[in-house]
Amino acid sequence: MKNRHYIATFVILAALLLGLFFLHLQAGFHYFTKEHLLASLFCGGTPEERLTVFDFRMVRSILAVLIGMGLAVSGAVFQTISKNELASPSLLGVNAGAALAVMLLIYGSSSATGLGIWQQPLAAVAGGALAAALVFFLSHRRGRMTSTYNLVLNGIAVTAGLHALQILLLVSLDPTRFQQVNTWLIGSIFGNSWTHVDILFFIVLAVLFFLLANHETLDLLALREETALGLGLRVSRTRFVLLMAAVVLASSCVAVGGSIGFVGLICPHIARRLVGVAHCRYLPVTALLGGILLVAADYTARIIIAPDEMLVGLVVSLIGAPYFLYILLRSKG
Repeated sequence: MKNRHYIATFVILAALLLGLFFLHLQAGFHYFTKEHLLASLFCGGTPEERLTVFDFRMVRSILAVLIGMGLAVSGAVFQTISKNELASPSLLGVNAGAALAVMLLIYGSSSATGLGIWQQPLAAVAGGALAAALVFFLSHRRGRMTSTYNLVLNGIAVTAGLHALQILLLVSLDPTRFQQVNTWLIGSIFGNSWTHVDILFFIVLAVLFFLLANHETLDLLALREETALGLGLRVSRTRFVLLMAAVVLASSCVAVGGSIGFVGLICPHIARRLVGVAHCRYLPVTALLGGILLVAADYTARIIIAPDEMLVGLVVSLIGAPYFLYILLRSKG
């Protein structure tokens, strides 16, 4: 019965993601009808239409899926490791640390466009890892976590400090780079290339396979620490390795799409309600929900004030902030 329920949920979510992906390809300054879009996808249409679909819209649509999946699964791992449903990359300082590292890289370069394609992801991973390590260090006493709520509070404090440093850097940038960096900080998938797709696809796929291969270990980490130790798990070492995998995943997504928050908070929470906490089911459903949320948010951002568009990070925040308050009030209750 559980397997049947999981398969049905997975198929429905996959179909929903596919439908939203198609709608996302249609949206833009020039609206494509279903017929025109299908013709362009299958070697029809004009050269200009094929260029628009494959070199601009397809890149953005695929990145929306990958970034949504990466942030959502990263949030699921953070919540498992911390045993706190309020944990997420954006609340535990990972997004802010990754963003600050990339800002420092841009600030120190002669031109933001002159950065190598691997420099931003590597800088983001380093910044995100340092921020996460600081939050977890502040939340531990004698090798054990003091409280899951202390973890969240420390994460909020570290994130606030990192955001203050970001503002100090922002005000010293020239107007051109200020606009670029500010847009990226809020969160935007626009302006990337197939090279970004290739890099992020490799990172997201590799980390997802690694986490799925360790789904039983994640199940053990969700138990009480004494129970996991009694079952022979090296908790501290295992927690660190899986934490770093989640940091790499979230930071790489931030490097490409900017500091998009709340995806890693909302999607794991909904996935647990749909399929439970067994990570062999929980992680794939979380990934699909992440893709759905970000594709839907970016589609909304493109049509809500058309022909102009909002930044996707603003749309996700408008959804995520009330949901965060709901989870907070529910957990207190």
